[in-house]
Amino acid sequence: MPRHRSLPILLLASVVGASTAAASAERAPDSARRRVSRALDTVKAYTEEQATAGQAVFTKVCAECHETKDVTGADFKTKWGGRPVFALFEQIRTTMPDGNPGTLSRDEYLATVTYIMKLNGLPAGSTPLASDSAALSAINLDVPPSSPR
Repeated sequence: MPRHRSLPILLLASVVGASTAAASAERAPDSARRRVSRALDTVKAYTEEQATAGQAVFTKVCAECHETKDVTGADFKTKWGGRPVFALFEQIRTTMPDGNPGTLSRDEYLATVTYIMKLNGLPAGSTPLASDSAALSAINLDVPPSSPR
């Protein structure tokens, strides 16, 4: 093909490539906004009612052996920070109460986890935390780090 005929094809390819890149760049902020929005939704993954019920369970059952600092301190944050909520839920469900694990209802264990989330500064929202393993695995415990001493 003569050189003068290939020029329009190259020009057309450049224009198409540039417009595709521009369209991709325009979509990036939207996708970033969606990721941030989803992250905020996961932080607000329980209701105030669930946390209140969890406080009652904690006071009645857990406080015999645990203080709230046990689930809010630096050791807790180091161990559980960034891990799926399901991991904490399962740990509590399969090992607590000490000497009689698994005796609470699934809802009581879930409420206890939401209370722990609240104690760690994760805000409540309008959607209850679901107790199924898939939903709990999709949310990480993004607890704020302990303040330096």
